[in-house]
Amino acid sequence: MSARAAEPAGDNAGEQVLTEDLKALEDPTILLRRVWMETEWNKFRDGSNSLEETLGGAWAWRVSASQEWAVRLKLPYDWHLAGDSTGDSNEHGLGDIKVGTATAFRLNDAWRAGGGLELRMPTAEDDLGDDVWRLQGNASVAWDATRWLTFPPATEYNQSIAEEHGAAPQHYLEMFFPATVLLPRYWSVTPRYEAKVDFENHNYVTQSGKLSVAKQLEDPQLGFVLSIKEPFNTGNKEFQVNFSITYYFQSP
Repeated sequence: MSARAAEPAGDNAGEQVLTEDLKALEDPTILLRRVWMETEWNKFRDGSNSLEETLGGAWAWRVSASQEWAVRLKLPYDWHLAGDSTGDSNEHGLGDIKVGTATAFRLNDAWRAGGGLELRMPTAEDDLGDDVWRLQGNASVAWDATRWLTFPPATEYNQSIAEEHGAAPQHYLEMFFPATVLLPRYWSVTPRYEAKVDFENHNYVTQSGKLSVAKQLEDPQLGFVLSIKEPFNTGNKEFQVNFSITYYFQSP
């Protein structure tokens, strides 16, 4: 069966499944069997743009009444569109593949906790990747404050374990503070504050804000998320836009 909480009998069962699917789009403590396609567009101040199409899949299963486990794979294809910088040129090709595993615990009806590991491999063509083997450890909690409001803060600790072709080492911490508001007809809105501490750059802190709007369909079980992210710091990136489509495998 899919890794889901015990479902109540009656008409509320379908509503609980759809609500959980909707929350899972932004909440890493909910592990479900799914596949997704995500488009990410980054606009930079030097006139350049980057576009990434990622095909992802996660397979989750129940370990016990309160614990779930999952494995995940992300296959990206990247485009770089040249800007105004001298020598910049258009490129496209396979990006850096990521594999990961995670677990999550349902502590009670309102609280969940989870964590996992992800490995990013230097599989990208040309200059589209970071040329590093990077390990990421992540941890998250989630609190359902009400039936319609959830706080799922999370952290991701990243460190390169090997560099290729003279690439610079990477070592940074990212922190995410979202608040998901469930709306009628299985819509949701999630404002999120993000902070990144770069330990390789004198502990420089980058701050940004992100706003996501999500919609969950009942049949087929498709979830849609559109988000825009803008940094608060003055840097090269102007903004980032993401759009994803997620299909959830139904419970037998």
